[in-house]
Amino acid sequence: MSTFSDRAERIAARLVGNATAASVVPHDIDGRQGAVDYLIRWPEGVTGALEVTLIVEHASIEWLALAAAEGWQWPAKSSWDFRASEDSFHYKSTRRLVLRAVELCDLWAVDDPRDLPQEALISKPDLHHFSRSDFGSLTRSSFMPGVTVHARSRAEFINGTMLSDFSQVVETWHDQPHMASHIAKLVKAPDVTERHLFLVAMHNAVPVRFFTDDFDPPVTRPAGFDAVDVLWVWSNYWHRFLRYQDQEWTWMEFSLPQGPSAGHGHTVPR
Repeated sequence: MSTFSDRAERIAARLVGNATAASVVPHDIDGRQGAVDYLIRWPEGVTGALEVTLIVEHASIEWLALAAAEGWQWPAKSSWDFRASEDSFHYKSTRRLVLRAVELCDLWAVDDPRDLPQEALISKPDLHHFSRSDFGSLTRSSFMPGVTVHARSRAEFINGTMLSDFSQVVETWHDQPHMASHIAKLVKAPDVTERHLFLVAMHNAVPVRFFTDDFDPPVTRPAGFDAVDVLWVWSNYWHRFLRYQDQEWTWMEFSLPQGPSAGHGHTVPR
């Protein structure tokens, strides 16, 4: 997961630095065991700690990392979109199957493996997988050559209950196995006056209702984060990010750098 995690940390450092007009300095380096990811340093000498963690649907962690390493593209001469129907699937065998299907579709000039004639499938029975609704979809697109890999669409429900306040979603993330260690590092950080936790949520971990940032800010405090002074949340389909501070949630706009930590431009780092 290093590709995702490294990018998440860079995004968090840039956004927090811009929003707080402070320098955000890498701290978890040179073999420091259990150190927070960053220190936040304000010009007046105040220091804070910043810990960053990625929120990903657990079942999809392995294949997401592999897909990210390939830039979400599988090599092909024509242009296609593949969307798996499940959070988790066997990456390498699915990749081979999809690319075989693409070659055959190009040969027979069809736009969907389900349109292949039976004679085309005689020697490739595994391609019958595409007739199953629980496998996923492969459809021709009009973009650059290659197969673009997508995560499945998310359901609106978590544990069978529709959540109306995004703060409730954040509470469910507190139960992820890795969260306790991140909060513990913040608690143990010495000589800091503020403890900041930044949650970078991949879209497949966000219910459909909150897939984009066109919802009102949450209204309640998320349970489990009492040791954190400032909680930040950003998801990769949002054009803003959230901050919880002093008992209040606030939408924060991407902004030009205001402090010594920021570089040029105002785009989220890629």
